[in-house]
Amino acid sequence: MTHTQLMLRPSDYPVLIEHAARYSDLDPSRRIGRDALVRWFEDARIAVERDVFGAALVGRMRLLLASVRVDVLAPLQVAARTAVGARIEAGQYRIGIGVSHIGTSSFAYTYGVYAGDECVATGESVSVHATAGGPAPLPEPVRDALKTLRMDAPEPTRLQRGPARAVREAYPFRLDVRTRFGDLDPNRHVNNVALAGWYLDGLAELHLDVLGYPTGGPLDGLSPSSLRVDYLDEVRYPGIYQLRVGVLDLDDASVRYACGLFDGPRCIGLAEAVGAHHLPEEDGDPGDLAVRLEPFRMRSV
Repeated sequence: MTHTQLMLRPSDYPVLIEHAARYSDLDPSRRIGRDALVRWFEDARIAVERDVFGAALVGRMRLLLASVRVDVLAPLQVAARTAVGARIEAGQYRIGIGVSHIGTSSFAYTYGVYAGDECVATGESVSVHATAGGPAPLPEPVRDALKTLRMDAPEPTRLQRGPARAVREAYPFRLDVRTRFGDLDPNRHVNNVALAGWYLDGLAELHLDVLGYPTGGPLDGLSPSSLRVDYLDEVRYPGIYQLRVGVLDLDDASVRYACGLFDGPRCIGLAEAVGAHHLPEEDGDPGDLAVRLEPFRMRSV
């Protein structure tokens, strides 16, 4: 269990936001997708900042997302149920949000998603205050507002990476991605939610390759339960980028992936994901997926 999966209660968070699941949040497994949860966290973050900072201050500031992490603890569905099977209002969740760290130019949020009182997902994110010259100290009104949202939670994790993670050729699997105008946000770069979706697309393409491109896409059980994204630089439109994927670790039940996003040879984004490679009987028998994933281990450079 990672520290983002600590079993906090809804009342532990300084802010609780009601959030209704939508049909468009569902992935092919008929559950809330990981990229949808990244969007839920963004919605909660923006709502809180407009409330505690004030719309005028938010309009003057430039806050960039440096990283986001999602850990899914239980299936999230449009028709939500508690762990004991008691039905709650269809599609209604609560998102808890609080500040876990305040630095010089950055601060971190921690999140919990609840169906009733059951925690079904957790997460964290780091935001950086930036000007044209780069990271800049947080304005005092922002720092004071953030203090009202502080809660007792661990500081954000750091992505552990060696120099190979920034080298294109270290990743065995490649997917080219063209930016779309609809992916841009008000800062005129590709939105963090769209980028999280790119990494999930890269994993799905790897799974298709491993499974022999089955009709309808890869099996549902291969979706990652944990996704961490680090945004190293802005991704612009128009452009074509290389998304690379490799396998870091394999054990009896799970696989840990590394992903890198590259503009030419320059690394502009990193991600890690953890998922299962042992599938339930009803998903069919695709063979030994661990063996099939072995050729995609990260390379030495």
